[in-house]
Amino acid sequence: MRDADSVLLIPAMRGMIRCLVLLLGVAALGCAGDYTERFRRAHPGWTPAPPVSGDSFEETLASVHAEPGDPLQVSVRELRVMRVDVEPWEVLDPDSAAKGPEGQTLAMIAHRRCKGRRGLEFFESERVSWYVFVAGKLVSYDHFEFDGDCEPRNHYAPSGAERLETERALLRYTARAYPESASTTAERIRKGMALVSADRLADAERVLRSVDRDLDFMEPKRATLPAEEKARLEVEEKRLRASRAKLSRAIAAARREQEKRSD
Repeated sequence: MRDADSVLLIPAMRGMIRCLVLLLGVAALGCAGDYTERFRRAHPGWTPAPPVSGDSFEETLASVHAEPGDPLQVSVRELRVMRVDVEPWEVLDPDSAAKGPEGQTLAMIAHRRCKGRRGLEFFESERVSWYVFVAGKLVSYDHFEFDGDCEPRNHYAPSGAERLETERALLRYTARAYPESASTTAERIRKGMALVSADRLADAERVLRSVDRDLDFMEPKRATLPAEEKARLEVEEKRLRASRAKLSRAIAAARREQEKRSD
């Protein structure tokens, strides 16, 4: 299958794609306010909010580019829109994507950076989000917002079976392109719970194993830290282990339900 890996990462295409990325990045940065203001003019009274299933492509694009205002500055560092129901996947500019065939399937990747200041304290963070649209409506996503200290807050709606390979291709690409934007242990646990709710138990179990590796690493790390940092990490580890246990119980309960249905 030729997916995001082949469209975006084949070595022979990297030079051409890098130019495309730069062009798309410049367009995104230069027109960021346009997407938000254009949608606001067309929908008086609309206010930006985290995307939810059923939102239109245009509304999601407007929300992704919306500036939260002081004391935060959130900028779109890279925006990629692709039509993914054709082979090979087709890279599009946002306006062309919005005017495409009615039943098309689109994927969008947005790398956003948050910067802020409170008094003499500066803070910043970045996250990459992805979205999948079918017939112009949002069906699955992994979206990040930023709170007043640029702390990321995740909103995740897993893909169903028919879009699973698309989600996995997007995850592979974002992991390679933005390793610094990887989800935290706590974020992965919350995603694991969403996967259980979506009946994607094998994926939830993979999340659980990755969480266990993180927790195994925390104990030797704690031993090397000063007393204050050690105490903070102990509190965090206790909280994560409690959340991990909740995820494990949810998976076990869902497995039992699966077995009952198969009897």
